[in-house]
Amino acid sequence: MTDLREQFKAAGFEIVDGGSVPGSIGVRKYGCVRYLEPQPDQQWLALGPPYFQIRGLDSELEDRGYQKFWRHGDTRFPIRKTDLQTLHRFDEEVREILRLRSLYHESLGSTCARTVYDRLEGRPDR
Repeated sequence: MTDLREQFKAAGFEIVDGGSVPGSIGVRKYGCVRYLEPQPDQQWLALGPPYFQIRGLDSELEDRGYQKFWRHGDTRFPIRKTDLQTLHRFDEEVREILRLRSLYHESLGSTCARTVYDRLEGRPDR
């Protein structure tokens, strides 16, 4: 497992505390962070989506239908195109080191941690 940490460091990532799960780590680069948990089979599992850090807050990507936002708790920050490109670049580098497949929509950078379309509010089936 130490070897993976060295791979991330060699690729320019900073290793940070993983938080709530014992033994977990965070990998940070470009103002983004992804948390990883060690598995018994010597593999690492990603804990949740990659985050973009704004004002020191881990913010996830949220799609509200008309615009994408960075979301931390109840706080939202409008997203810029360059932010999305940065998150995509970061995620691709993490996936490459972890040897994970990139699926079509993930490769486009179009997946969101949360999707909330305002046009769904008030529908009878909701």
